[in-house]
Amino acid sequence: MSGVRNKRMGVLTGIAILLVVLGHLDMNELSVFGLFPYYGFHVQVFLFVSGYFYDDRDEGHVGQYVLRKAKRLLLPYFVCGLIYGLISTVLSGQGFAYCQPFSAFNYLVDPWLGGHAFGLNFAAWFIPALFAVEVINVLARKLLGFIRSIAVKDVLAFAVTLLLGIVTVYLAKTGHVWGYYKTPGRILIMLPMFEFGRLYKTVLERHEKRLPAAAALGIAALVQFIAYLSAHGSLNYSIVWCTSFAGAPFIPFVTAICGTWWWLRVSDLLRDTGIGSRLDRLGECSYHVCMHHVAVFWLINLVTMYVCGLVRPEAAFDLMEYKTNVNYVYQVMGLYAWRMVYLIAAVVGIPLVCSIFPRRRN
Repeated sequence: MSGVRNKRMGVLTGIAILLVVLGHLDMNELSVFGLFPYYGFHVQVFLFVSGYFYDDRDEGHVGQYVLRKAKRLLLPYFVCGLIYGLISTVLSGQGFAYCQPFSAFNYLVDPWLGGHAFGLNFAAWFIPALFAVEVINVLARKLLGFIRSIAVKDVLAFAVTLLLGIVTVYLAKTGHVWGYYKTPGRILIMLPMFEFGRLYKTVLERHEKRLPAAAALGIAALVQFIAYLSAHGSLNYSIVWCTSFAGAPFIPFVTAICGTWWWLRVSDLLRDTGIGSRLDRLGECSYHVCMHHVAVFWLINLVTMYVCGLVRPEAAFDLMEYKTNVNYVYQVMGLYAWRMVYLIAAVVGIPLVCSIFPRRRN
């Protein structure tokens, strides 16, 4: 693979992790008037980008591929999980309802079931799920090795996973994806967008790039608007819990593709600007932002709680909400704009800390 960074995908990844943080802060300013709600596609963007960078040469070295992915994704996840597990044990004893004590089950098994046991790193549930998607993808493609045409293989992989994803959403809507079934359920919902990323690179990209930006953005918005109407304005859904699907079972995948396409074209417009460079850098740090931004929010709340107690005892810091809602955000003097403090701490502060580490390349 080339050592030159793909800035287009870097900017898109930066936008995606920014939307994740905004979603956890309940800040909807970039939802395009609600037409592109974050929870309808932001997780799927990461799958699209991961699929885009999949290299079919790895099918000749599956064991090495799986080991490399485990070292890159799972090793730091479980190292951080050990730290968060110890913190969670302390916090659970202090009445924080979203934190569970450290145990072998919570540390080793729960990440594959939901990844929310330790509270402050719950946003990283995506990492073990992505690893599972990548392993299933390479094994399935190994079995399809008899197909010589790359284009045919990629079309087939996308078509089959999309069908399975639609069936899974249908089963989820009818109440059949529950308990331990949510683990294979979320994987089957995630796989189509990973395969679409690969299909986009090998087949679609050279044609799609010929479309003027205005035309591409207009088509994405129009199709999304039709999906929005058909789902009665409810395009958000939960991949991790396989819930909240509205409209026809294929709507979540239409929403994921349209949202990704919209912001991909926005990435093109921003790529050579100062904002694009900053988003690209944020994209490089997306793993760390995903892992730690909720803990950063929690720390800001902790400091705010003590400052309020010392300086303004009458301040409306909600201790009960702080202990029961992992996404609690305190607004000083009730000012919504104070949420920007949390946002900046996550998307600027974490990358600054990460700057001491070597820069990753796609």
